[in-house]
Amino acid sequence: MLDKQAHQNILSYLNTCAKNQTLSHAYAFIGANNIGKMSTLENFLSEFISSDINNHPDIKLIFPEKTIISIDTIRSARSWLSMTPISSDKKVLIIDRAHAMNTEAQNAFLKILEEPAENTYIFLIINHKDQVLPTVYSRTVPIYFSLKREESVNADSSLIDEIMGARDAQTRMRIWTQAKMDKDKIHEWLRQSVPVLRKDIITNRSKKTAQATRDLLERLSNPKSQNWQLTAENLIISI
Repeated sequence: MLDKQAHQNILSYLNTCAKNQTLSHAYAFIGANNIGKMSTLENFLSEFISSDINNHPDIKLIFPEKTIISIDTIRSARSWLSMTPISSDKKVLIIDRAHAMNTEAQNAFLKILEEPAENTYIFLIINHKDQVLPTVYSRTVPIYFSLKREESVNADSSLIDEIMGARDAQTRMRIWTQAKMDKDKIHEWLRQSVPVLRKDIITNRSKKTAQATRDLLERLSNPKSQNWQLTAENLIISI
C-alpha cells in the first residue's frame, strides 16, 4: 500500500523550502516504480512554477529514447539550462529513469551539478541510489519514497524533540551533552531526526531549521569520511 501521508509530508517539505528560499539545486527522488515520485513532483511544480510539467517552456523533461539517455541529450539540456527563462524566473530540469544515462552522459551531467546556472532546479527520478554514479548522487539531496510509513517505526524521538523545544543554542547543547550518546549511534539518530525536523519546518516555517536540515541531508547523502558527532553539534547549534 502506498504511503500517501509520507508523500504529503515530502510535498509539504518541498513547498516550505521553496517559500523559505532554501530549496536545493538538485534532488534525487528515490523509490520503486509507480510509487508516486513523478506525481509528487508534478504537484510540487504546479505551485512552484504554476504549471503542468508537460506544458511549460521553462520545464524540460528528459526520458530514455530506446532505453538510453545519451551524452548529446545531456549536453543539450545543459545548454537549455543556461538560457534565460521564458515565462517565469526559474528553470526546472527533470530526468526520468536517470539510470538510463550511460557513463559519458552522467559525467556530462556532473558538470551541470558542479556549475549550476542561477535559479535552476534539477530532479532525478531513480529506483536506487546506486543507479547513478556516486559523484552524481553525492551532489543531490536524496528524498526517499517508501511503501510503508517510516516515521512510525523510527526510534524514540524524545531527544530531538527536547532539543528542538529549547530556546537557545546553549541549552540545546547542554541537553545533547547530558544525553551522552554513543558515537556509533549518532549517524542513525541524525537520520531518524529528519522527519522531526521536516515537521518543524512545515509547522513553524523556520528558515534556519530549513537550511540546517538541508545541510544535514547533504551530509547524510555523502556519508564517507563524515564526523557525525560534529555534524550533530552543528545541527543543534544551527536550528
